[in-house]
Amino acid sequence: MRKLFILSLVAVCMLGLATMSVAAQKATTKSSSHTVVGEVVSVDPANNTFTIKENVKGGGEAKELTFNFDAKGKVTVAGKPGKLDDLKSGDSATIRYTEREGKMIAQQIRVAKPAASKASSK
Repeated sequence: MRKLFILSLVAVCMLGLATMSVAAQKATTKSSSHTVVGEVVSVDPANNTFTIKENVKGGGEAKELTFNFDAKGKVTVAGKPGKLDDLKSGDSATIRYTEREGKMIAQQIRVAKPAASKASSK
């Protein structure tokens, strides 16, 4: 009887540890969403990538960030649905992204208003 009790106790403990291990793995693979605001530097629609120069508060040094655009992602330009092709160099954009496998994956791109083209400023 005592051996059965100890064996049952060990089995319950092992099952509990296995469950905790699986839960810990799920927690580490979950990606949280981040937001960054910056100016569009370049867009490569063929590779679904784009680069922005991050706006830094407090006078810090701005850095360029390159994003991969999620196939299910959304682009909004001046409040209207758009495409990655609609992004232009100089646009001010807000990017919502997650990090997966060391890459920044953009799910949402919002451009407040397109940058004025040089031809229209003449």
